Parts: sequence; C-alpha cells; structure tokens
Amino acid sequence: MGVKKKKEMQVAALTVCHQDLETLKSFADVEGKNLASLLLHCVQLTDGVSQIHYIKQIVPLLEKAGKNGMCDPTIQSCLDILAGIYLSLSLKNPLKKVLASSLNSLPEFFLPEAMRRFTSRLQEELNTTDLYSYRKVTDNISSCMENFNLGGASVNNLLKNVLHFLQKSLIEILEENRKCAGNHIIQTQLMNDLLVGIRVSMMLVQKVQDFQGNLWKTSDSPIWQNMCGLLNIFTKVLSDDDLLQTVQSTSGLAIILFIKAMFHPSEKIPHLISSVLLHSVDCTSVPEWFMSSCRSLCCGDISQSAVLFLCQGTLAMLDWQNGSMGRSGEALLLDTAHVLFTLSSQVL
Repeated sequence: MGVKKKKEMQVAALTVCHQDLETLKSFADVEGKNLASLLLHCVQLTDGVSQIHYIKQIVPLLEKAGKNGMCDPTIQSCLDILAGIYLSLSLKNPLKKVLASSLNSLPEFFLPEAMRRFTSRLQEELNTTDLYSYRKVTDNISSCMENFNLGGASVNNLLKNVLHFLQKSLIEILEENRKCAGNHIIQTQLMNDLLVGIRVSMMLVQKVQDFQGNLWKTSDSPIWQNMCGLLNIFTKVLSDDDLLQTVQSTSGLAIILFIKAMFHPSEKIPHLISSVLLHSVDCTSVPEWFMSSCRSLCCGDISQSAVLFLCQGTLAMLDWQNGSMGRSGEALLLDTAHVLFTLSSQVL
C-alpha cells in the first residue's frame, strides 16, 4: 500500500508594483541587511510560504534600528510599501494575517509614521472609481478592523471617507444590478458585493470607537450625513423583493443597528421600533432625519417579509440582557412576538 504524500500548503506570493520595486532596489544596501533588502528579497520569491519567514523578520530588524531609524528615509519608504503590500493581498491570503500580526508588534516610535503611510495608502484605495474593484476595497476595510491595530486606526482616521465610499459603492452596485437584470452570473457577484458592503457598514458601527460618543450626531456632520445615506439605502434594499432574501434580511439587521446608534434619546428606541413594526408611526413626532431616511417604513406599505426581517433585526441587534431597556423593552419584545405570530405562515 502506497504512502500518501502530505499536500503542501499553497499560498499566493505577495508582490509589489513596479514603482515600489524600484524604490526597494534603490534603498537596498550592499550587505543586504537593511529593511529594503529584506523586502526586496521577499518580493522576489515566488512562493508565499517562503515569504512568511521574511515577513516575520521585519519587526526584529526595526527593533534593532531603534529610535535612530525614525527619520531614516529607507525605513519610511519601506513602511509605505508594507502598507501597499497589505492592501494588495486578497482577504483569503494567509500572508495578510501574517503581515498584520507582524505589524501589530511594531516598535511604538515607528507607529506615527506607519500610521501616516497606511492612512495615505488606504485613502488611495477609497478613491477608486472602478465598480468591480469596490469589493477589494470593502474587503480591505473589513480586514483592517479585524485584529489589526494600524488598520483599525487608519479606518478610524478616515471614517468620514470610508462611510462615503460605502454609500457610493452600494448605490452604484444597486444601479449596476438593475442594469444587468437577466445576467445571472454578474448579478450573483453584485448581490454578494452588496451583502458584504452592508455587513462591513454594520461592522464599522460596532467596532469604530468614534461611534461610542455623540460628537458626530449633528446634522452638519459628514459622518452623520453618510450614516443617514446608508440607512436610506438599507431601507430601499429591505423593500426590494427583486434582491436576494439574504441581502434583505441583512438590511433589516443594519436598519435596527443604525437606529440604535443614531436615535436619541436611546430610551425612546423601543417605542420607535414598535411603531414601525406595528405600522403606527406618528410621522409628526419622529425626527426629520428618520423620516427622510426611512420614509417607506413610516408611511408606506411594508411587505410581510420586510417586517419579518425587521423583527429579526430587533431581536438580534438590541441590548436585551439584564433588562437594560426597562419596561419599554418588554413592550417591544411583546410587540415583536405579536407581529411574528400574525405574519403569514408563507413568510415564516
């Protein structure tokens, strides 16, 4: 009986653009011991697994350089290139997590420069106008917020621009989906991109520190305006039965999460959501921004499936533990149960 060979892990190698490659060549030292030489050797390899060894040498080399390296143009350029490498890697490439893990251990004195370089590179990503590149940018926003200190801080620095990008991309994806009606292959990709965009929008609200305060909750705040724009998109998606139910149900979650983040005072959130579920919104008493963003939920006929998805969002996104919402929370829970019982069995 033959012995099966253990399958070797295949990892796509990281690469750099021609300009970055030339930069590395210009800064690499003769002895091959500085950071530029290390990265140059790394990117010239064609095997991703072998590159892991070099990625793990980045921080020890920077620690050796010490504070004297803070003003070293070689290190500054390499930090810029490392940011570009991270953003160029696909979400599924293990090297992305390896690089993030290494950069999480950067010596503190290099962090300001690394932050500046990373923020600049991320902004370049956000400036893309190619609809079919939006998914890559959205994936990068997502990965930046997953256990990656530099990435998370850069997203926080660019929060206004990140929200604007997500709003723009979702609008254009919806429009492209409408234009491509009947082309199931393209529509499947677009639906997936739409779903990811909504999920990343939710992820921002849940993870970015700026949303914990109230400074952004003013009508002239760009962050607030983008949040209203996204809420409006989620409402339209929820009501569009031509979209996949997975996309609609995720929009239901997003709507409740955004209401939770935006509505003030928070004690009135349960009553507001109850009135939406029961089709009893008093349009004269809700804030103008809510009417503008969620008009169809307040004044229109909401489909049974849309109500179901809002119920799911209510149960999943609000703080039910320890009775923190008090009696109004209890009333909302009863209203949600009532609505679920009255929905058609065909929907459930």
